[in-house]
Amino acid sequence: MLATYYHDRAEVRVGNLPEPKLLLDNDAIVRVTLAGICGADLDFTQNGPEMGVQQGMRLGHEFVGIVEAIGKDVHNVKVGDRVVASAMFVDGECHYCKRDLPSACEHGGLFGSPLFVEHGGNDVQGGQSEFVRVPFADSSLFTLPEGLSTGAEDAKALPLADNFATGFHGALNSNVRPGETVVVIGDGAVGQCSVMAAGLFGPAQIIFVGRHDGRLDFGHQKAGATHSVNGKTTNPVEYVKELTDGRGANSIIDTIGNQTSIKQSLDMAQAGASISVLGFGHLFAPVDAPYSEALFRNLTIHTGIVNVAAYMKTLLPLVESGRIDPSVIFTDTLPLADAQKGYDLMRSRSAGSIKVALQA
Repeated sequence: MLATYYHDRAEVRVGNLPEPKLLLDNDAIVRVTLAGICGADLDFTQNGPEMGVQQGMRLGHEFVGIVEAIGKDVHNVKVGDRVVASAMFVDGECHYCKRDLPSACEHGGLFGSPLFVEHGGNDVQGGQSEFVRVPFADSSLFTLPEGLSTGAEDAKALPLADNFATGFHGALNSNVRPGETVVVIGDGAVGQCSVMAAGLFGPAQIIFVGRHDGRLDFGHQKAGATHSVNGKTTNPVEYVKELTDGRGANSIIDTIGNQTSIKQSLDMAQAGASISVLGFGHLFAPVDAPYSEALFRNLTIHTGIVNVAAYMKTLLPLVESGRIDPSVIFTDTLPLADAQKGYDLMRSRSAGSIKVALQA
């Protein structure tokens, strides 16, 4: 089968690799129809040696497709179902899954990363391939509803696997409320999804902070931002303060998570605000602990990985009804064979490009 795999630092390749097989009774095999390239994939490949990514590992944790085979203990999906996968496979039964915290699943892992080996076995890998083995299929795969089941809507369902669910996670954890002000920092795919997700909660203002005019314009036109500011030319903290009578925002969603963005989040937060840190920047460079500043202004700082499996039943009906259309984040759709070009587009932040989908 054709699959995208890690070759060397910041270098991916596409080649013919063996098809996966059912190994456990709770497995399913999915024929992938559409996969996404995530910003996290760029991090994994850029920092492959440090993150334990092995040469030849199949990449990708966002995919939709059709169930080709199931083990005897799989009951929630059947052969022929069109499904979207959670970016993390999860058992659905452990202490944390039962508490709607599947990101901490005691037997879970992330497709297309070294985090799967202990619990998923060596033959569960990434979804940027023609086929993928899915452990714990009953709790890791979600059958698409009738309105999303023809195949033409795959791009609408795919962001629920990670990026849109992550934006929703940020909106929930930054406590977005009707009539208040939200700031989203970072103009990539997760930032765009965070703007869309925040809009579901009825805020008066959504201020989009980024560094690329084209992406900020996209956030206005497609995602629903009411204001935007380019941090390369304008101080975003001052901009937010001017729009909020000097107090700052009630909710901040930081999709970058590095020293600069976290400091901006603290500086533009009004007393009592909630900050959701979604970005991974702090994994690659130390960030000063912000607790003293947060303490004296009663700020809530929430970090954490998205709980895709806990949100899917809420988000799928919103997409099916047309209330949200997260497919807009896909500015480029390429054949799976051109995955290397897709990685290059996203890594270079090519003008007009936000996120790439791969058709298997």
